[in-house]
Amino acid sequence: MSEAGETGFTDLCIVTAVDIEFNVAAGLLVDRSLPEESQMKVCRGRSGHRRVAVLQSEMGAAGFAGRLTNHLAANRYDGLIVAGLAGGLDPKLRAGEAVIYDLCYDARGDFEQPVAREKQPPREEIASIAADDKLSKLLFEALKAAGSSSTRGAGVTVNRIVTEAEDKLALGARYNAAAVDLETYCVLDVCARFDLAAAALRVISDEAGHDIPDFNRAYEADGRMNGWRMAGVMMARPLATLRFLLRVRRVLRSLKENLKAVLSA
Repeated sequence: MSEAGETGFTDLCIVTAVDIEFNVAAGLLVDRSLPEESQMKVCRGRSGHRRVAVLQSEMGAAGFAGRLTNHLAANRYDGLIVAGLAGGLDPKLRAGEAVIYDLCYDARGDFEQPVAREKQPPREEIASIAADDKLSKLLFEALKAAGSSSTRGAGVTVNRIVTEAEDKLALGARYNAAAVDLETYCVLDVCARFDLAAAALRVISDEAGHDIPDFNRAYEADGRMNGWRMAGVMMARPLATLRFLLRVRRVLRSLKENLKAVLSA
């Protein structure tokens, strides 16, 4: 790790998935610029003594490993943080609470075959990547100092949004994990190849015991949302949609406050 990283991660990269997450992170920076980078959306700026670049992977990070590889080959950072929303797997966690991953499991193929779960290999045989302990501790201590409700635990990356409470609870039990998302393992895997300290800060958007609309049907293969499909998905599950929407503002406010605490640390 560079000398700057040893003194507090002064050159940070933040990876977000969707527009609302990108806008929250980018909105915390001063002297912002949106440089032309053909492969992905990027915002550069500063926060206190830190230089920060915010990248957008799109939902599911389709093809993002290659784009991030090229970006890291051309840009030097002390640390990288995957930041955004996640589904809850631990029934004790509430919407708006933050999870700092200790490690992340790669369940992108595993969860596609729920009928064969009893035949799946033990958790210890599933690929996983540990987050950088020093950077994770910085995140956790920053949130603690800010009075934010947060926990450290395992995360799971899958290749589709987990919409049913039954599936979320089963996934949490199988991996003894706190949260699930679609991008973290991919990003940590690239960072490991660059020996770049990486951590994940995820805010629970939907609790383990609640179903949500099947947002999988609203996203294109490249991770971009189709507005017409999204409207149909939400109308198909009105009660689940209402419950989800009522939490969105609180969850995004939590993401903003948590990222602000980290960048101010």
